[in-house]
Amino acid sequence: MNDEPHSSTLPVPSDEPRAFTTVPPRGAHGKQHGPLRQRPRLALMLILIAAAMPIRFSDSFPLINSVSALDVLLVAAGVTLFLDLAFRPLDVGYPKLFRILCIPLALSFLSIVWSQDRSASLRASLIYLEGVIAYLFVIRELEGLPPERIAGYFKRYAYLVILPAVLLLLKVPGFEPAQPGLSHTSGAYISYYTRLSHPILGRSNNLATILALLVPVLLYWGYSRHDRRITRAGFVALLAIFLTLSRGTLLAFVIGGFLYAPLAVSRSKLERRKSKGRIATTVAVGVILGVVAVGVLYEVNPSTHEFFSGRLSAANVSARSEIISVSISKIAERPLLGFGAGVVPNRDPRLGGGAHNTYLQQLLYFGIVPGFIVCFALLGVASFFLARRPWSGLAGAIGYTLIVELVIFLFESSFEGTVLRVLFYLLVGLATAMLRAVEAGSPQAAGAIS
Repeated sequence: MNDEPHSSTLPVPSDEPRAFTTVPPRGAHGKQHGPLRQRPRLALMLILIAAAMPIRFSDSFPLINSVSALDVLLVAAGVTLFLDLAFRPLDVGYPKLFRILCIPLALSFLSIVWSQDRSASLRASLIYLEGVIAYLFVIRELEGLPPERIAGYFKRYAYLVILPAVLLLLKVPGFEPAQPGLSHTSGAYISYYTRLSHPILGRSNNLATILALLVPVLLYWGYSRHDRRITRAGFVALLAIFLTLSRGTLLAFVIGGFLYAPLAVSRSKLERRKSKGRIATTVAVGVILGVVAVGVLYEVNPSTHEFFSGRLSAANVSARSEIISVSISKIAERPLLGFGAGVVPNRDPRLGGGAHNTYLQQLLYFGIVPGFIVCFALLGVASFFLARRPWSGLAGAIGYTLIVELVIFLFESSFEGTVLRVLFYLLVGLATAMLRAVEAGSPQAAGAIS
């Protein structure tokens, strides 16, 4: 993942430091505007801050139930994108990727027609729309920037999203779990303090899912560019994943590695040896630091003892099995079109927390055929970046990141989270902008795949 593969028929650019040529921002006459390149992206930083700590203003808002700071900023971003259409075409990044990202949005809106709960499907569709707006806004804001600056936004967001989790674990006032209706004496509330969790994004698995979208890109870029600040941020994010004690996420990194490994077969023996050495070193350092971090957390945080003792029983496995069984029976009830996006089938309390499997969840929402279309769209996002891997190592790192995320979706319904889905689109937008910036220095790479 750290080296570029070579081909005897196509010149391959390197992601190593070199004189970089950026794509000039599009002005009214297509000219480059130097001051625009250098201006601080304050609006983008505000959205990243809100995405790291999406504080809710209200939990009783009509139709959409709750409104957060991130919602407000994305509405404003959507307005600016609409106004931009009067002056220039909408920049969608890679058109093929954008079309793939719009498939779930289109099916979600379409499902309102047959939905068992139209208001729930409308809410789910608006969340998809927010995600697409986040993607487009990031693409626009980062247009023309060199990849080094975009990597800086990855780094900042990693720290921004970890900080509230640390403050929660330290029981700092104002960073308590913000889940509505959660009693301070309940086991669900106490579980926030047994491992690294986020006060608003949710318990540890949700935080781990977001961090998994950051770690491979940060570590790849830090090592390939010899940037210690980016590498350090990658290791901090990796340690945070260990502290979430999310077994599914850690397992997803391993499974993702096995799935990604065959893609390196085309490299020369020397390249494979170097790549294996770098990856092995990174994995070894990460695992050692992670195990040490978990040990320290176990010793200094008594609540963590309860987590380990509870996980030794088979109750969790039994509960998941029951949810899967119930989900399959519900799919059998409405196999053609499902119950509608965002709908809890027949308001069954057993499925109130989702199917804990993103792919099974799509079949519940949309039925078998449309549900598989959404699943293939998610696979298509990863495939898009993996297809560009022969021309850019960064594309390979992003592709591996998305493979890990797709494996996580087997264990969790993270993609269905109100905020998590928006963050998925936002971070895909960051990755897209960064890859496009790298490819701007290599015309043959930029034009290799449409």
